[in-house]
Amino acid sequence: MLLRSKSIKIPYFRTARALAGGFDPAAVDRVVMGRLKAYVVMAALALSGCSAARADAPAEGQDAWVQITPAPTRLDGRLYTPTCSHAQGSDPAYRFWFHRGTADGLVIFFDGGGACWDDITCAIPRRREAERDDDGFYKPELIPADNPNRFGGIFDLDNPRNPVRDWSIVYVPYCTGDVHSGSNTAHYTDPDTGEPYAIEHRGADNFRVVLDWLKHNFPQPGQLLVAGSSAGAYGASTHYPRIRAAFPRGRALMLGDAGQGVMTQTFLDQRNASWRFALPREVFPRNTMLTPDVDVVARVAARYPGDRFAQYTTAHDITQSSFYALMGAENACVAWTNEMTTALAERQQAPNFRSYLASGETHSILRTPRFYTETSGGMPLADWLTAALSPEGAGWDNRECRDCMVRPTRCMY
Repeated sequence: MLLRSKSIKIPYFRTARALAGGFDPAAVDRVVMGRLKAYVVMAALALSGCSAARADAPAEGQDAWVQITPAPTRLDGRLYTPTCSHAQGSDPAYRFWFHRGTADGLVIFFDGGGACWDDITCAIPRRREAERDDDGFYKPELIPADNPNRFGGIFDLDNPRNPVRDWSIVYVPYCTGDVHSGSNTAHYTDPDTGEPYAIEHRGADNFRVVLDWLKHNFPQPGQLLVAGSSAGAYGASTHYPRIRAAFPRGRALMLGDAGQGVMTQTFLDQRNASWRFALPREVFPRNTMLTPDVDVVARVAARYPGDRFAQYTTAHDITQSSFYALMGAENACVAWTNEMTTALAERQQAPNFRSYLASGETHSILRTPRFYTETSGGMPLADWLTAALSPEGAGWDNRECRDCMVRPTRCMY
């Protein structure tokens, strides 16, 4: 296995020089151990990447997409300039895609692409020339694969089983390392070179511009689906109140795909400082202190009792559990599954929330052909989403796989 990103080598020579020069050994050890953990997680992500890359095979017959380059926009007295991360050597240009359908429905889809929040994770981006989706912790720029013409799943507009095939869709790419929720220029230090660098965590700012464009170019829909995969699942929940304020009429569903919110306190503290993470003010008072027990999805669902909320995940999602290890969790494979199932059971107490728990360890499904073949929850996932979008919601129940809680492969971390 060859990881073709920025080197993840442990800097033995630099560590030895630092110790000889009188640097704090504990500080150096933290860098070394951080790099070790990064290597283990990258190895796990690489093992999970092949099936996801194959699942994103191009779909035919989808040529009605328009690519839009948003201009700097002044909102509430502040100028927002859409941008990617500005990681060294990356392209900062930001664009999104729009497809106008024939039905009275609108999909707003937030894409994924990893995350970064500290010196180590932000120093290892996945650049456009990388051969694999997981050669790095986050996507710092838009890449050729960020093209909905290439997607399957709910983007397969020719599939008769697709419940949103006739809807309008806005596809929101992601290149800021902040799960679409940052508004900050963060300053880091490369642990290999000691050189400072900056990352533009501007995911929240980017979407404000996208939403403003959408408000001016799309009428009030009769039905709304706010969805996201992986990092995009967090963007969907973070921005749901702002979207609902812009489009208050009609029925609405929020669907998070492979973003269960299992996090450590250490990560939350680092993330909030690095990203200036933007919680929805309609749900959380200013200066709310986030802990792993604060359930953003449950809070948003309670704020909008007339809307529907849903989540999909596999029981042993290797990408989510790998990032949980990177956040500092011990025995992360088992711990992530335990925390995920506990949180799902608590959310299921809400009358407007349902979940689909599938078997296996694959990561994300909405933009892949597996969306039409997944049945391990006792019902085809495509039919489950169709039921969730139906007026009465008949058949939209909590679904989970049977005899699937034993991990199918050996845990690496």
